[in-house]
Amino acid sequence: MIKQETIISLLKDQKVRLTPARRALAHVFDSTAKPLSAPEILALMEKRGVMVNKTTVYRDLDRLEALGAIRPISLGGRREYYERVALAHHHHLVCLECERIEDIDLDEREILRQERSIGRAHRFTILRHSLEFFGLCQTCAYSM
Repeated sequence: MIKQETIISLLKDQKVRLTPARRALAHVFDSTAKPLSAPEILALMEKRGVMVNKTTVYRDLDRLEALGAIRPISLGGRREYYERVALAHHHHLVCLECERIEDIDLDEREILRQERSIGRAHRFTILRHSLEFFGLCQTCAYSM
């Protein structure tokens, strides 16, 4: 798990000024394991009393991505989400109604076996994969 100190260390190593906004951004990723959209990140930073514009958040997200601390993930919607790179590889359930995202654990050995098999069958070198399931969470399914 990427901790606040590690992100701050990465920023210091790159001689990046540690503004209150960058410290708050590091704390956001330290305090949650779920993927977050930029608007969610902005709201969490404001909740910590750090007022920052969205351009600054996107610029700092790009910087953290370039440093290898976070990764963007696309969950099929209009928004891009970000999560810590240090989280173990995992997959997601995504509610199409309320946009709730839940991490799920799958048998990684079986998935890697399938990945190798697919690669061999199609003479394709797979570098990474993404597996998300889209549907309705229990709350949204019952409210329809």
